[in-house]
Amino acid sequence: MSRTPRKKSSTGIYHVMLRGADRRIIFSDDEDCNRFLETMKRAKQESGFRLYAWCMMGNHVHLLLKEENEPLEIIFKRIGSAYVYYYNWKYELHGHLFQDRFKSETVEDDAYFLDVLRYICQNPVKVGLCEKPFDYPWLGCSGVSEEKDLLDSFGELTDLKGERLLRFVSEPCHAEHLENTDAKRLTDREAIDRLREKCGCGSVQEIGGWPDERRDAAVITGLNNGISIRQLSRLTGISKAVIERIARRE
Repeated sequence: MSRTPRKKSSTGIYHVMLRGADRRIIFSDDEDCNRFLETMKRAKQESGFRLYAWCMMGNHVHLLLKEENEPLEIIFKRIGSAYVYYYNWKYELHGHLFQDRFKSETVEDDAYFLDVLRYICQNPVKVGLCEKPFDYPWLGCSGVSEEKDLLDSFGELTDLKGERLLRFVSEPCHAEHLENTDAKRLTDREAIDRLREKCGCGSVQEIGGWPDERRDAAVITGLNNGISIRQLSRLTGISKAVIERIARRE
């Protein structure tokens, strides 16, 4: 069966997720993470792409980038071949390291760019690796964390910078972009227990009948504790539209 052609971005900007094959860890230690950054730096020099944010998460990596001289397929062929050679040599392995085809989504406007940017920065918080995005050492965001000498300015896309940008990317992101399907999702039982513990309710369905201010605070608490909009709606009976409106206000 032929593959579905990859959707092309009119802006040249993409959110890309590269995953290990068969759930394999692709960053086992700090040396691996630093080598991947060096590999990306060399690929940038050769391919000319612009990189706005990155986050390495054990068995996958998120990147926010813009094509320039070469398409995504060539960029990731360069990155993949160089890093796999290093990884297989270090761990005395053979064969494929990455999943056959990287995942990507197009970024067509400034608002979506900012949403993806915050999503990438919130990844380590979402899975409990840290409380604040930039407490996590393997995350980079232009304008906030640039010590790796790897990132490009995105000043032409937004006027957010400095403390305003830091506050923005530190706020919870509730959108679902390129989710890592290997990540553990909360079961309904786990989500219910978490809501009851954090919100002080007897039954999660009573949350929908609370006064607006208390209900909204409970919704945000649920979202900040790893419960998706869809699951929160199903468990509490609060409509997705209401939950999304509460999330946007935050």
